[in-house]
Amino acid sequence: MAVRIRPRVRVDSAAPPSSFYLTPTRECPESPASQSPNHHVSHFRSLLLEMQVLSPSVKMVPQPGAEGLVSRPVFHDHDRVEGKVLLDPSCSQNGRLSISIEGAFEYRTVRTEEDEDSLSPNLPIDMRRHVFLSSSVVIPMSGANESRSSLREAFTVRRKGSSSSLRSSGSNGPRTCEFKFEIPRGSRPGEEMPPTFLVTSEVETSRKRRFVEKSEVAYKLIATWESTDGDDWAKLEAPISFCPDSDFQSLDGSVLEPSLWIEMPLKAERFIPFQCAITLPHPHTFSRSTSIPFYVVYKTSRNCPTLTCEIASDATITVALIRQVTITPQQPDLPPTPPETPPPNSDDTRKLLKRFGTPTNKPVKMRTRSRDEPFASASVTYKPLPGIPSESYSDTRTLFTRVCLGFPKRPRRQEGSEGQWQPNLPKGLHKDKIPLSRNMLPSVDWPGVSVKYYLDVSVLVGPDEVRARVPIRVL
Repeated sequence: MAVRIRPRVRVDSAAPPSSFYLTPTRECPESPASQSPNHHVSHFRSLLLEMQVLSPSVKMVPQPGAEGLVSRPVFHDHDRVEGKVLLDPSCSQNGRLSISIEGAFEYRTVRTEEDEDSLSPNLPIDMRRHVFLSSSVVIPMSGANESRSSLREAFTVRRKGSSSSLRSSGSNGPRTCEFKFEIPRGSRPGEEMPPTFLVTSEVETSRKRRFVEKSEVAYKLIATWESTDGDDWAKLEAPISFCPDSDFQSLDGSVLEPSLWIEMPLKAERFIPFQCAITLPHPHTFSRSTSIPFYVVYKTSRNCPTLTCEIASDATITVALIRQVTITPQQPDLPPTPPETPPPNSDDTRKLLKRFGTPTNKPVKMRTRSRDEPFASASVTYKPLPGIPSESYSDTRTLFTRVCLGFPKRPRRQEGSEGQWQPNLPKGLHKDKIPLSRNMLPSVDWPGVSVKYYLDVSVLVGPDEVRARVPIRVL
């Protein structure tokens, strides 16, 4: 579901709200950077544009196509993305500057075996890109002093809570525009904006052909300058990183034995004389640098030594790790439905027929916008139709499978507090773990894109089978 935030523009002389303000620099000598908790400044430059991004922390990353490292701004859940854009004095006086923040998920993988063409020597590749966060502000600029009402702000975000603020200066040097974006938050438990990541892993098709799968979540700031006469055009992109607070996990604590385990029953389609269950640590959240420990246990409905021995020796236990990637494009917002018109009376009907009885033959005049017309006017008179939404995409594949024959162990009986044996203990158990990898995608739960993991567990005894699918979270 998409939430469109309407622009808020103040035209009075009073002080605007803190979430949106437009104040010349000469009226406010103290820069907001001095009051901001973002102390690190990262510079990005092109021929006509320069962007300075303020962030609470930075990390050094390799620069593509060049040697050495460059700083990349890093933001967290409760931070604010802010900075300023400097426009070169050689640019035209009239034009517009747009500043936006974008978050996109890219997914490149090989299709599942049902889609593979056995006659084609090439692998069928799926490449998907979905923009799940987009917020922008557009500033018309001219040589003369502009009024506050000439500022137009446009948002297209997935969640309420992302906002921006702008400040422009009118000095004789490089023109400066300051921006500010709020990081959106989820509206329900477990919903978090995905962190920045880039992972590659090798997958194998049903015909034993290997393919390198690539997945990435990337954020960037984009500044675009376009002059009114069309002579000047410049674009500058500044990559940034987002690392939510929940992504932090101590490696020392991840190797400790969990203190709380939850048992979940496996279900059958009909009545059978035995029950099985899987036991997992609680909560079902695991780091990619660790593994998933589990127990599969069983017990019989009645005291039957023959059935107990058969399950303990011949049962087939299968535990599979399944990943599901789903991309749901944003649906365009439809215009509101006009209210119904009440039925007119007979007199009004006669007047209406008389009024439209003689058709007019005057030609319809089409108004065209001249090249010198301001952009603000064009943005009001021209409203494009909403784009056709793309179809949804879903990819489900099994990453790891563990198969075991029989239940080789029996639970140890321990005396209770009153010296009695514990009742209802299972007849047998299977203990194992599923290894994870740093090359796995982290779990994602955000409107428009999701990456979910499941443990698919089954126990087969002759013609009878019990199954369960347990959702887990991978960080």
